[in-house]
Amino acid sequence: MANSPSYIVGWFNFIVAVLALAVGCIFVFDTLTDATLHWDCEFLDSDCNVGWRSVFTLVPDFFIALWTPVLLGAIAVSVHVTSVRQWTPKNNIVLALFLIFLAVFGAFGYTGMLGVITGVLAAVAGLVTAIIHFAGHKELAVLNL
Repeated sequence: MANSPSYIVGWFNFIVAVLALAVGCIFVFDTLTDATLHWDCEFLDSDCNVGWRSVFTLVPDFFIALWTPVLLGAIAVSVHVTSVRQWTPKNNIVLALFLIFLAVFGAFGYTGMLGVITGVLAAVAGLVTAIIHFAGHKELAVLNL
């Protein structure tokens, strides 16, 4: 199995997943550096920690924009690591569509050129995963680490 196309593509997909998680973590870290908690406020000052509140919020627009690349990267990595696996694609087409979704919504718009490069690699990984599916390789292109 080590030389099968699914295994080789699985390694490529795993590397893309790790890069996507790194893009998300770097983006969150860069955003968190803007969050400072001030202790020199008046007791009932509602605008004292606006920076903190803008980062740690459950407002859907901000929450989703901040955590989407981390979540998609974590799901992508978990597909390959059995001890943390939360979801397994049914076939390589589903995996290919997920990788393209990851590229568009979890990589291109985040962390500068690293996000763009990761997005391109994720799109290529999705394309290659679809190609091996249509070439008749039905073994899922994921690793079981």
